[in-house]
Amino acid sequence: MRLYRGFAEPVRALALRRSRLAAFGVSPSDPLPIVAIDPGRVPSCSPGCRFDPKARSVTVDHYLEPPGGAPETGLARALRVTPTAVDLTRFPDYAAYEALVRKRSSRTLPKARKAREAGYSVKRFALSGHVYDVHAVKTSMKTRAGGPVLDYWFLKPGDIAAPADRPAKLKRPSCDNHWTQWWGVFLPEPGHAQGAVAVDERLVAYVKVNRRGGVVHYADIMGHADHLGANVMVLLHLELTRWLLDGDEPMARGVRAVLYGALEHGRDGLLVWKKRAGFEPVRLVRAAPQGQAGGSLKERPQPAGSRNP
Repeated sequence: MRLYRGFAEPVRALALRRSRLAAFGVSPSDPLPIVAIDPGRVPSCSPGCRFDPKARSVTVDHYLEPPGGAPETGLARALRVTPTAVDLTRFPDYAAYEALVRKRSSRTLPKARKAREAGYSVKRFALSGHVYDVHAVKTSMKTRAGGPVLDYWFLKPGDIAAPADRPAKLKRPSCDNHWTQWWGVFLPEPGHAQGAVAVDERLVAYVKVNRRGGVVHYADIMGHADHLGANVMVLLHLELTRWLLDGDEPMARGVRAVLYGALEHGRDGLLVWKKRAGFEPVRLVRAAPQGQAGGSLKERPQPAGSRNP
């Protein structure tokens, strides 16, 4: 990973940024929206918050710009990949977000509806209860948008997590502002089991979601090769976004942006998927302490009725 980020990513940034920005109608000289985050502990964190601000985080350590506030220029900027995010503050509710998705592509929402009609559903799950299905997803393709999948040859179920020996239950995180959750797409399948534990449903796609203050990040997202054509990935993203915008659970409150990798990551198909799903290139910076979880998104006039956590 260090070799990839130290060499391959800068090369991709140099080679692809201009054309990838153009897909969003942006030039390299145009200012990008700023996603300002405060990923550390804040007054609204629970007393049991276990978040360690010194721990490495892909979101904070890799995508966060150096302190100072001014945009990077010259070679430093040219070699840095560009984070992609859905700016949730633009949308007062999920219906407003759907309007953007519909504007970007008339096919996205019908695809998700078709997946629901085929019996697919989305929910959170305990990783230990679906280890074998996660393994099946990870090893279902030799190559993906990011290139060769080494897990296809080397990953074992036990490398993912210790499989549960009884029905696994979800556990509430110790802090609503800092957590990791697994969300999945399921298809009913009576008799299907995880080892010796009957679950009567098959996990066919998943996303590992990390929350750091006001931002959630897709740390790992993947679908089974046999079900990608059923549009399970867009269904997964839409339902998670619905939960963040319309849900009233404390864990969803105050989330201002969804991050998913960088503009220069993956092949063109992934870029198209991100654009249709509402993602856009942004700058990720550290917010000044505000005494509350999250940060703010700037350099964009907010429409009337915008979501204000």
